[in-house]
Amino acid sequence: MTACRMRDNSSLNFGWIIVGMSFVTLGLSYAIWYSFSVFFVALLKEFGWSRSIVAGSFSLFIIFHSIIGPFVGALADRYGPKKVILVGSVLLGAGLALCSSTRTWWQFYIFFGIITAAGVGATGWVPNTTIIQSWFKEKRGLAMGIISSGIGIGILICVPLIQHLINRVGWRMTYLVIAVSFPLIIAPMAILFLKRPPLSALSPYTGSEVLPPITKDELVVDKEWASRSWTVREAIGTKQFRLLGLAFFLGNFGTQSILTHHVVFLVDRGLEILFASYVVGMVGIVSTGGKILWGTLSDKIGREVTYTMGITCIVGGMIILILFNFLPFPVFPYFYALFFGMGYAVTASLPPIITADFFEGKSYGRIFGTAMMMTGLGAASGAWFAGFIHDHLKSYLCAFVITIVCVISACFFLWRAAPRRVRMVPGKRSKLGPRK
Repeated sequence: MTACRMRDNSSLNFGWIIVGMSFVTLGLSYAIWYSFSVFFVALLKEFGWSRSIVAGSFSLFIIFHSIIGPFVGALADRYGPKKVILVGSVLLGAGLALCSSTRTWWQFYIFFGIITAAGVGATGWVPNTTIIQSWFKEKRGLAMGIISSGIGIGILICVPLIQHLINRVGWRMTYLVIAVSFPLIIAPMAILFLKRPPLSALSPYTGSEVLPPITKDELVVDKEWASRSWTVREAIGTKQFRLLGLAFFLGNFGTQSILTHHVVFLVDRGLEILFASYVVGMVGIVSTGGKILWGTLSDKIGREVTYTMGITCIVGGMIILILFNFLPFPVFPYFYALFFGMGYAVTASLPPIITADFFEGKSYGRIFGTAMMMTGLGAASGAWFAGFIHDHLKSYLCAFVITIVCVISACFFLWRAAPRRVRMVPGKRSKLGPRK
């Protein structure tokens, strides 16, 4: 028994090392995603393309990143996340290096929208959440919150740094710098630290021996649902998966329409480009704490209530941005970063946890990768749509209002899906009736 406890304590410690690796990997991978808003300004200045053309490349990036999700999930389930992340780091470096040689819009669409997107997809959410959900069950919300907060740190550190590099050496050389540096950090970490969860743990595939007073069976509300070994086809056929798809689509339609265009909007309203990049950094640092907070809170009070609190923050941030369009008070960008950063955090940290609540098991990678398609399609549509609205109306106000409607609708569909009726979170001890 003593030897067993030592092995399980070692597993617990190593599980948190993997959390740290995923934290850094996601921070670097998605810094490429969120730094597009500063490259956006540089590309507009050099080439004079329309905003919808430039935003279209980002939409393609998101769409392709999402389309390969099921494929990446299948590879992660079959060969392990380590090999997937290593291949992804090579694609990442190649795509970014090619971006530096862009001369025409269609070249950028291929280099950034396809090759770089494949690299981010293979080093990003799907392989990292696949291994985390295998190592952690009782503290899954906390673990997922921590790794997703790495994206916020990546935004905080990398976006202003990238803007400084663009100012000093130009956007082409900046792409070359990150093409070399990011893969040289991601690949060695995957080689050194990634391994499959231990089979010897007392609770299979958990990262912990010491469990809360509630047992796994007591957390299950719908035993018939939870006992099934879900395949992708079976999951897609459920009403719950379709409702989650709508929630993920609309939530990311709203947040990415803002995250793609908020720098150029703030510059239009008279802010310096460097200060606007610092506002993006503030969104990042706020979202970092927010992701850990929402993940931990969702383990205590439930996924739906936590998601609703985050959506309320998004709506507050959007109202502030609308007010800033008419009343350019200097304090408004700070309040926007606070509220929107907190709200965006919930749309980033909860989807993988909620998907695991419904469909944990050996096919989780494939199922979550498929759900990520809806997330990506929503994000891509939002990024393009906001640019389209501005090109035709010369204003983002209509896009901001539509964003508010979309995120509120996302909240509604999540409540309809009702993960609380499949599994209780550890902090909930009340008995809920089975799903009808």
